[in-house]
Amino acid sequence: MPLIDRDARLAALKVRIRDELDLLDYGGRDWVPSPGDGVLDVLIVGGGHAGQALAFALARKDVRRVLVVDAAPAGLEGPWSTSARMRTLRTPKMLKGPDDDVPSLAPRSWFVAAYGQERWDAIRYIPRVDWQEYLQFYREVTGIDVVNETTVTAVAPPAHPDGPFTATLAGPDGDREVLAQRVIFATGLEGAGGIAVPRHLFGHLPDSAWAHTSHAIDFDAWRGVRVGVLGGGASAFDVAGTALEHGAASVAHFMRRPEMPAVNPLRWMEYASFVEHFCDLDDADKWDFMRKVLEIDQPSTQSSIWRCFEHADYSFALGSPWLSTRMDGDEVVVDVAGVEHRFDVVVAGTGVAVDLRMRPELADVVDHIALWGDRYTPPSGKEHLGLAAYPYLTGSFQFTARDDAAAPWMGRLYHFAQGARVTMGITGHQLSGLPAGVQRLVWGLTGDLFREHHAHVRADFDAYDERELISLGPRPADQPPIQRWASSSAAELAAPDAVEV
Repeated sequence: MPLIDRDARLAALKVRIRDELDLLDYGGRDWVPSPGDGVLDVLIVGGGHAGQALAFALARKDVRRVLVVDAAPAGLEGPWSTSARMRTLRTPKMLKGPDDDVPSLAPRSWFVAAYGQERWDAIRYIPRVDWQEYLQFYREVTGIDVVNETTVTAVAPPAHPDGPFTATLAGPDGDREVLAQRVIFATGLEGAGGIAVPRHLFGHLPDSAWAHTSHAIDFDAWRGVRVGVLGGGASAFDVAGTALEHGAASVAHFMRRPEMPAVNPLRWMEYASFVEHFCDLDDADKWDFMRKVLEIDQPSTQSSIWRCFEHADYSFALGSPWLSTRMDGDEVVVDVAGVEHRFDVVVAGTGVAVDLRMRPELADVVDHIALWGDRYTPPSGKEHLGLAAYPYLTGSFQFTARDDAAAPWMGRLYHFAQGARVTMGITGHQLSGLPAGVQRLVWGLTGDLFREHHAHVRADFDAYDERELISLGPRPADQPPIQRWASSSAAELAAPDAVEV
């Protein structure tokens, strides 16, 4: 339960955050010249933790014409209130969050204010619903403006190399267009493609008879039904556990592989130097590393598995591939390794696919985007079609062009989503790599802006004439007293014109 004085504690935390932001303020300046009437410096597609963290970091660098859009209603950005069904985050609590090195903005500070130090000490992972609430607090206290219930349906290339992109936004009041010099796609787990669904198993089934783990699911409607689940990932176990908690008659869970992985390679990666410098490796090392990660695979979390086995009506079978499915009346008949099973509804826990052509917002530019398969040829025996489909990015998350001459504007489009994995490792939108990814992208983006607008910066410098020295003689009577530090001598402090600071 929250502390009785939770509201007062969170209000005090907001004051402390604002004080720390004042302490850390370098002295802002609107240094980026306006690209044109109504033209944005940056459009961020996606208002989850990644999009919000990027917007906050850009604001701290005085990049001010930024718009964040998200398809979800306010407060429901990201998967935490929709497709995420785990009880807690999968990322350990001690890893850094989107606070941008502002201590009071850290997730721990919010949690301790809401629940107290004792509860923080007792948990290993932050509960999912608390994380969603923290992000609402984060958005409010940082002043990030997110336009909700709005989808970016298209991003058209600029008419000339330095011109703005035209983004089409579909919202409650219809479509509108915005112009932006740069676009960051912070579109999460499905941001490089979409859900992966074996069509031969699910494509011919009626919508009412199946769901993917990423779908919105009315679990109350599954009360008393028999559920079949395919897939060994954590999201499959989370759906199974949630269905049982909502009264499903039974859940039979199947995994194609004969053995569940036990070692999670992502846990090893969660240290600062790795997440900050993986992208500095050469292509051969990146490819070999990520190929090894896929070979090891990733197990479901232990808590998600135990959650399912709390229920007597749950079963799990390894080495049980689904060979075919068909409808028999209202029943889904599944051939599992030659044995017939019957269900009322089935679930595809089959992950996501990396295929940029599945993203409608990239349709106008996708033909120009370079993939790993375009840029790197692995040694014989080290080929991997899955890795070859990932976009080939710069160390600042920029897309690269297959042909620079045909798409000279490509470096102003950024992919801060799942597709960055081969280039950046876990550095990026994933919580464990979020801070390093935000730092990388924002440092690169602001560096490019500074170089692009060097002439403006220089002209502003040349025009600077604010006088600091006004007199070579005694202090004029109309000027404030000389300030003296508290470490000055007693005689100096006793002087009538001394002001202690």
